[in-house]
Amino acid sequence: MTADTLFNKILFDQAAFGGNVSGLAGQTVGGLIYAALRKAAVTLGPGRTPSPAQTQDAIDELRRLTGSLNCDRLFIYAEDMYTFPLEAGKKIYTWGQVPGASDVADFDAPRPQLITRANFLDLTTNQSAPLRYQMAILTPQVWASIVDQNLPDTIPEGLYNDRAYPISNIYFYGQPEASNAVEIWAWHQIPTYTSESEVVILPLQYEDALVLNLAVRLAPQFQRVVDPDLRQQARESLMRLESINAPQPIAVLPALGCGCGYNIFSDQETN
Repeated sequence: MTADTLFNKILFDQAAFGGNVSGLAGQTVGGLIYAALRKAAVTLGPGRTPSPAQTQDAIDELRRLTGSLNCDRLFIYAEDMYTFPLEAGKKIYTWGQVPGASDVADFDAPRPQLITRANFLDLTTNQSAPLRYQMAILTPQVWASIVDQNLPDTIPEGLYNDRAYPISNIYFYGQPEASNAVEIWAWHQIPTYTSESEVVILPLQYEDALVLNLAVRLAPQFQRVVDPDLRQQARESLMRLESINAPQPIAVLPALGCGCGYNIFSDQETN
């Protein structure tokens, strides 16, 4: 089951929550490019259409820009939750999608840029209400330091993502004795684009950041000097994204005399 059926269907199910299912008020890649070239002083008159070569240069630069944004947590606006089946005793699973490839990965979903958390789902008792066991996300150093990585017939304690491209390999530390499932959260990727007719499906606040920063990138490519005000606006647009996308950690105080902790945000004790 993929994330589209579980969460983040253009943030939420638009039919239930409202909003524009076509993206940024119907904005297309061509619309972003037109605005960026105007701000970069490449096309000087209103309504002037860029040439095919200019458009292609801008699409290529937009693809590099969105790819760069996908490397920083502060520009990731959501996390996708995936649920995948696990086979009894299986240790390694593939994850990713390659257009046109004949082989399908075990986890048939976009390759995860970064996995943030995971739960093992015990379905043996009640499939409609599985028991959840939190799993550790292992670093390469931790995974390599494990003496015996094969633990059959047990509840998996962690997983390691080798982040191979275009197909990742997911290693489970502990392999279940029966067919169960895993629940994994991963960064939701900002789309990349290849055509000016594509509709941009992103939260509204991304339009300003993409246009302004694309303009800053395109100006020198067309031998234009970047206006200082444009550069500052581009910086500020990214800062606004960072402010809304920044994770909100929960501060938990050390154990109190009762043997529990205290969450200062929820005003509750923690076990």
